[in-house]
Amino acid sequence: MKKHPFAPDPVLEAYHEIRDQIEDGDLFFFRGNFRSSRIFTWLTDGYYSHATIVAWWGDRLMIMQAEGVGIQAIPLSVAVEEYPGRADWYRLRREAHPEIELRVPPVLGEARTDLGLKFGTGDLFRSLFRWFRKVKLGNPMSPRGLFCAEYVERCFRVGGLPLRRDADGNHVPPDVLCFPQDLVTSPLVEYRATVLHDPRVAAPRNLDDIPVPGRVPVIAPT
Repeated sequence: MKKHPFAPDPVLEAYHEIRDQIEDGDLFFFRGNFRSSRIFTWLTDGYYSHATIVAWWGDRLMIMQAEGVGIQAIPLSVAVEEYPGRADWYRLRREAHPEIELRVPPVLGEARTDLGLKFGTGDLFRSLFRWFRKVKLGNPMSPRGLFCAEYVERCFRVGGLPLRRDADGNHVPPDVLCFPQDLVTSPLVEYRATVLHDPRVAAPRNLDDIPVPGRVPVIAPT
């Protein structure tokens, strides 16, 4: 089978082993096993179906995300355990880009400001229309109706650290559609590990078949 260009060779790590290495502003990308996830990756020619921002809240490690119900925060451990699919950790390349350290606080400040914003049915249909028709964002400065990678990119852009770059390394205009694969190819991030919650579970031969607990997932099927 041909390897997808956005699929990194997996480095499997148990969540409890790498938890303390994860830093504010790092990203987690998910590849879901839902049918809607597979449709999304097929339509966008990408590998991942969901993108999130990581932040420490005291001693809790959280992800902030935009999905079907709105913008919310949940514990990363819960997401890794209950999400049906692959969870990949990407770190910010702080060593190569010293400006990152100064920009992360305003990035997370913007992400927290948007928490609790609800999305209605109209927002969902407008987003679906944009994805299918490749329509640019009408108001790229508004968080309403943004999903997944669009929300992540907006938070970084407002914080002064736009992730998305073109082939020449230039910033991409904010009104252009943004999908997870547009962020994983950013020169500011790098893949670190594919994270499994339970270290007792043997590594699956096919990472798309990572075992799923018998509870209802807490993050949306994207």
